[in-house]
Amino acid sequence: MCRCEPPETANKDFETIEELHRRDVAATKAGDYETLMSLMDEQCILFPPDSEPEPGQAYLRRVLASSDSNETQPEILELAQDWEEVRLFGEFAYEQGTVRYAVRDANGAILRETQRLMRLLRRQPDGAWRVLRAMWHAPRRVSEETNEP
Repeated sequence: MCRCEPPETANKDFETIEELHRRDVAATKAGDYETLMSLMDEQCILFPPDSEPEPGQAYLRRVLASSDSNETQPEILELAQDWEEVRLFGEFAYEQGTVRYAVRDANGAILRETQRLMRLLRRQPDGAWRVLRAMWHAPRRVSEETNEP
């Protein structure tokens, strides 16, 4: 992670952003949409691949509704975020990196995929950081032999 502000002024912010990352991964693995929604700023807008921008919580509600109608959800076996760059700009932070995951589909096959992700975060009045904007590309299948897309 690129720490682009003096450590003495930014350590608390970076620690709080790391906590956001931990909660994001844990909630995603657990399918905990309430926690995922709580990690979004009230003005969050998501930019999913090949779709129009959508308010973050509305997007998650739509995904949740579509997953409720599907009896067999993929089991998340692995999920890792690798934030290659995190920069603070006052009340905002920018981060970009890679998300890697493995899921077991309904047929028992294990699929490994990777996505590039960029997010804009906003510091809340209580000091917590929340996702204000997020964009990512469609998942890319990772070859089992090379572990590369």
